[in-house]
Amino acid sequence: MCEKCAENPRTVSAMETGTRERPPMAHRSWYLRADVADSLADVVTDLHFTTRRPRHEILAAVIRVAVDHRAEIEARLAQAGAA
Repeated sequence: MCEKCAENPRTVSAMETGTRERPPMAHRSWYLRADVADSLADVVTDLHFTTRRPRHEILAAVIRVAVDHRAEIEARLAQAGAA
């Protein structure tokens, strides 16, 4: 590219892309009952098409809600164990 073009703020080389850094990703593997895995996949797919957000962000939000409600999960598991 010529010097004149490189100095022009409207050229591609002079523009900032504005891409943000992605957070580090991790891979984990757990086994789930098939019906639970299907329900989770349905929720993620529905939210993906409703919000147009990436599936990894949706799954992170679903898990964050579960983590925030840990006491409720513990209570449900205790009730199920007592039954």
